[in-house]
Amino acid sequence: GTGGQGDGGDGEEAEPEGMFKAPKDSKRKVRDYLRLAPLWLALVVLASVGVLLWYFLGYKAEVTVSQVYSGSLRVLNRHFSQDLARRESSAFRSETAKAQRMLKELIASTRLGPYYNSSSVYSFGEGPLTCFFWFILQIPEHRRPMLSPEVVRALLAEEIQSTANGSAPAPYRADYEVDPEGLVILGVRGPVPLPPPGCYRYSYVGQGQVQRLKGPDHLVSSCLWHLQGPKDLMLKLRLEWTLAECRDRLAMYDVAGPLERRLITSVYGCSRQEPVVEVLASGAVMAVVWKKGLHSYYDPFVLSVQPVAFQACEVNLTLEGRLEPQGVLSTPYFPSYYSPSTHCSWHLMVPSLDYGLALWFDAYALRRQRYDLPCTQGQWTIQNRRYPPPGAPFLSPQSPAWGAHVPDLRGAAQEEGTGHRPGY
Repeated sequence: GTGGQGDGGDGEEAEPEGMFKAPKDSKRKVRDYLRLAPLWLALVVLASVGVLLWYFLGYKAEVTVSQVYSGSLRVLNRHFSQDLARRESSAFRSETAKAQRMLKELIASTRLGPYYNSSSVYSFGEGPLTCFFWFILQIPEHRRPMLSPEVVRALLAEEIQSTANGSAPAPYRADYEVDPEGLVILGVRGPVPLPPPGCYRYSYVGQGQVQRLKGPDHLVSSCLWHLQGPKDLMLKLRLEWTLAECRDRLAMYDVAGPLERRLITSVYGCSRQEPVVEVLASGAVMAVVWKKGLHSYYDPFVLSVQPVAFQACEVNLTLEGRLEPQGVLSTPYFPSYYSPSTHCSWHLMVPSLDYGLALWFDAYALRRQRYDLPCTQGQWTIQNRRYPPPGAPFLSPQSPAWGAHVPDLRGAAQEEGTGHRPGY
């Protein structure tokens, strides 16, 4: 009995120990957690700082931008054909597929390859086949200044030149013999300045025709017209604004694509001062690019094109002994804009040494984009002297007239231009 009581007593004494043991353990665990809280907090802070450092120093450094380049390249073992001027032809589709593959492989062969995003060959030009294209490089933002159009052109031209001189075959040379001297690369600001496939307009205009061109697609932001005429004639484009106000821009080029070096002129915003503009190309090929303004309009302008014959501007004029205007000189197809590379020579003779010669320029202007840049839109040379002289103020568009006196028996005047304002 005693043993049983002892066992039972022991059991009775052990029961309270079991009842109070769990709460003590819970308090102990809570105290342990509290002691570890600063450590956990420190770990969370360190992880947060690590994430922030990765974001600002790592991720941010790898933010990329889309850089758009446009240009052209010349292929020596291919020649332009009429089929390549028709976008719907099988020849055009086949040639663009091969040309785009060549362009992609060329870029991939240089250190630009990792940045390649996309490209498109959208048009072809005459002579040795000229391919007009654009491509996009996806580059880290901090590297953008190091990949200027000049640097990109140098890298591509160096690659073309090295494979031309080497014996190892290059994938992009399988079908094309690319001319490094015929490579042009231009940088593009903003969105791609070329039309989507639905707004590429090709027109062939025959001799004696005046063809009205289909207007732009108002649902897109830009369109390109590729114009072609008979081989021995030059194209004359007529632009007529149909609205009083707009912000649309049109640029005309002396080649099948929008190459800035071959820009004839550009017009902007439904000009009230110039509601009708006529522009001449130097030959049978021309491109017109439209960029939509802030708003969409249906046909804010009308374009028409016709082939015209080359017009010489070589004049020999003998003046009489009368102190009054005796002749009018003008650029070809005045009041149209003269074509690029226009060169006019007028040889004037006065009756005797008692007479000089005065030339008056009515509402005519020659001006630079900036005074520290050369004048690219034309110049006058009178008696082997350029007017206005270098460093002199250029004429403003508001100047009603400007005269030059040539104190000699004979005066020879020449005008050279790249296709800007008409001379009169």
